[in-house]
Amino acid sequence: MTEGKGNIIQGLLQEYDIETAEGIQETLKDLLVKIIKEMMETKMNLSSFETTRK
Repeated sequence: MTEGKGNIIQGLLQEYDIETAEGIQETLKDLLVKIIKEMMETKMNLSSFETTRK
């Protein structure tokens, strides 16, 4: 594991106060929701941009 990845993991452990396997699951769910939301917003923005360019 790279130092950067280790730092990310340490940051997540501190930010989400992960102490159990359930804590890890909740953290992963939260992160996945945020990632999917961001991807959808980006896709919608790109679609809107492409529509206005035509």
